[in-house]
Amino acid sequence: MNRKLLPLLLLAVLALFQSCRGPKGDPGPQGGDVLGRTFDITNVDFTANNKYGYVLNFKQQNINVLPTDAVLVYVYWNNQGGLKAYRPLPQTAFLDNGVILTYNFDRTDEDMEIFLDSNADLSKLATDWTRGNEFRVIVIPSDPLKRTNAEVDLNDYEAVVKAYNIDESKIRKISAQ
Repeated sequence: MNRKLLPLLLLAVLALFQSCRGPKGDPGPQGGDVLGRTFDITNVDFTANNKYGYVLNFKQQNINVLPTDAVLVYVYWNNQGGLKAYRPLPQTAFLDNGVILTYNFDRTDEDMEIFLDSNADLSKLATDWTRGNEFRVIVIPSDPLKRTNAEVDLNDYEAVVKAYNIDESKIRKISAQ
């Protein structure tokens, strides 16, 4: 083949493929920030009647939680300088007389349960530990394509709030009562 024709042939093939067009595809997913869900569960009482646990059904509360999502639960522990301080679950308190009390949780694809565990009779605990508790729940998409910051210390509530740009003034409240 003539060496002068080879560049012209390549140019013709390139022009042919440049002019090929097909139907426009479906739009892709919106880009932007990772949007998790954050909500508070307030007025949680742990009693013998509820077996010292509180169950939240995601569907009944219109909360979309995927099987791959990370569900983080924090207990409101105290005020520090007028600000609420949250601690991650599980959270253990060492009470008088060697009593160990743990706030813990588990979750399924349909619900989550926050419950108490102790080395003592739970019915003997002071109501400070069992009545009127508040929990903050943060649901974070775990899809690696949506992950914004894999280096976030999930045990540090303030780090999670900062990394996921959580606006605490817009957090939904769910009353356990």
